[in-house]
Amino acid sequence: MTTTAADVTKPDFQGHRKHFIFTDEHQQLRESIRRFVIKELQPHSEEWEQQTFPNWVFQRMGELGFLGLDKPEEYGGQGGDYYSSLVLSEEIVHAHCGGLAMGLAVHTDMAMPPILAFGTEDQKQEWVVPAIKGEKILCLGITEPDAGSDVAGIKTRAVKDGNEYVINGSKTFITNGHRADVIVLVTKTDSDAGYDGFTLFLVPMDLPGVIREKKLEKLGMHASDTALLAFQDVRVPDTAVLGQVGKGFYHIMWELQGERMIGAAGCVAGAQHVFDRTLEYAKERTAFGRSIGHFQVIRHKFAEMATKIETARQMVYTTAWR
Repeated sequence: MTTTAADVTKPDFQGHRKHFIFTDEHQQLRESIRRFVIKELQPHSEEWEQQTFPNWVFQRMGELGFLGLDKPEEYGGQGGDYYSSLVLSEEIVHAHCGGLAMGLAVHTDMAMPPILAFGTEDQKQEWVVPAIKGEKILCLGITEPDAGSDVAGIKTRAVKDGNEYVINGSKTFITNGHRADVIVLVTKTDSDAGYDGFTLFLVPMDLPGVIREKKLEKLGMHASDTALLAFQDVRVPDTAVLGQVGKGFYHIMWELQGERMIGAAGCVAGAQHVFDRTLEYAKERTAFGRSIGHFQVIRHKFAEMATKIETARQMVYTTAWR
């Protein structure tokens, strides 16, 4: 019996098969977040790029449960898995506002995880519970004028004085720095101890000596407020220490792993979104009597871009799974 081309089932190139790390619940969450983002956030994207996005975004997302997707239910979170955070980082790109995504990610996936992992019960109740509700805003203080990804180069000092620590130093490029209620601050407590000389502190931003010097001008991410901060003889009690004294370097390096995964997922989703919009344009734009998407050189470019995006996506998902 001869098999004809018509008898062969053709692959569905338009179909989308979800990755094995995601369940139907993740898909429902994805659809819910996307509807919210397109309806309530996307219409303001151009306005927010001229200013910064307003604090009601945190409050609204807190009401919807989007600020604690993978956080414990006992603190007001949804109790979901880590993959739910990936879903949020991917779907927030539909807001068309990179600064918004940055501000939210700092709150949910950079500053909040170390409080949950290393904080005392009192610290979690004071900061995590209202942060998940969107009532308090968090930021993370690592980068300094002379130290960025090189965490070991941090110079901000915290000196023990009785039952208190006195903090002096500066931080720069701090996302949410002008609106935050508290900062997870990386400091050096022992200059001679190497990697064992760093300590994290939870420093309320309204303490005397905390100075929000200026809002930094940037080439992009304009919707995100980015601050230059100074700490001049800021006194905090022993109870402000986050985790163990002298273990701050290890605490923050642990945090950076999850943070960068969320950032990577968002970047890949952003690339996919740009790809999709460009493909639509290529189908609509005509030259020489047909859409430019039919030209072989353009098709090759799309094939190469799609391959790179899919490769990056699989790398992100597989790394998250591991």
